[in-house]
Amino acid sequence: MADIVFIVNPASANGRTRRRWPELERTFRTSLGSPFDVRLTERPGHATELTRTALAGGATTIVSVGGDGTLNEVLNGFLDESGRPWSRNSCLSVLSVGTGADFVKTFRGPTTPEDLARLLQDPSIRTIDAGRCEFLPPEGRKSRYFLNVAEFGSGGAIVDRVNRTTKVLGGKLSFLIAILRTLPRYRNTRVRYTVDETTTGEAIVNDFVVANGRYFGAGLMPAPHADLEDGLFDVVIFGDINFRTARRNLPALRRGEHLSLKEVSTFRCRTLAIESEGEMIDLDGEFVGRRPARFEVLPRAVPILAAKEG
Repeated sequence: MADIVFIVNPASANGRTRRRWPELERTFRTSLGSPFDVRLTERPGHATELTRTALAGGATTIVSVGGDGTLNEVLNGFLDESGRPWSRNSCLSVLSVGTGADFVKTFRGPTTPEDLARLLQDPSIRTIDAGRCEFLPPEGRKSRYFLNVAEFGSGGAIVDRVNRTTKVLGGKLSFLIAILRTLPRYRNTRVRYTVDETTTGEAIVNDFVVANGRYFGAGLMPAPHADLEDGLFDVVIFGDINFRTARRNLPALRRGEHLSLKEVSTFRCRTLAIESEGEMIDLDGEFVGRRPARFEVLPRAVPILAAKEG
């Protein structure tokens, strides 16, 4: 197996990646001085399997080609059960071509195929934090990693709606329509939480955001001060907000100017234990289950190719 393996989700960007990939592959074949392999995903979860197989076969660089959901699946194949890379001296890279493209709004990575090709030839690596989410599906406790943002509450319901539509209108408009259709009927729920195993809190919640990166929902900015390398989550709690208030403040949320609202609270932490009802959880823009139980930061867990300074 080649050192570089591209994990390509042809269904990302509402299927546009399937049409674009042949041209992108020609660009890489021309630009890269070394061979690489390509693996196309065929179903949900397949990117995780393909990543694990590639690393076991000796690959050292895994390139995620797709959206935030594809990158999340790749991440879950890249890290082992202890939260470390399965293969030493391996790294991730990302060519974001998905609907939301929220992770790359925080992370300064290559923005064009040509930039990525140059970076693959002359690597510059950052080691960034990841998060682990444990939740309680009907069949028992499970855990899953995320790189960008985890949320539960109305946000999980919105993401589930977006992912069940065609996304033909693009990320920003698809999320806006899902917000306007979901929030009027969403019922806020009570959540109890424990911060860093010491401090406890309780709130009636519309949405509960556990952020490693700054953006979600195709450009909304719930956590404007989040840092991918500080070893901390930025937690943002949208409290007992009604639909009218949420709709009125969407522009502020897009600009990251919502933290001063009386219904919004925020803090930083390393771990977070949750007691709630069957809230829908999304990780990196993908609905993964219900009943969140615990979130944990994994400091500097993920080596990833980054754009060079200057």
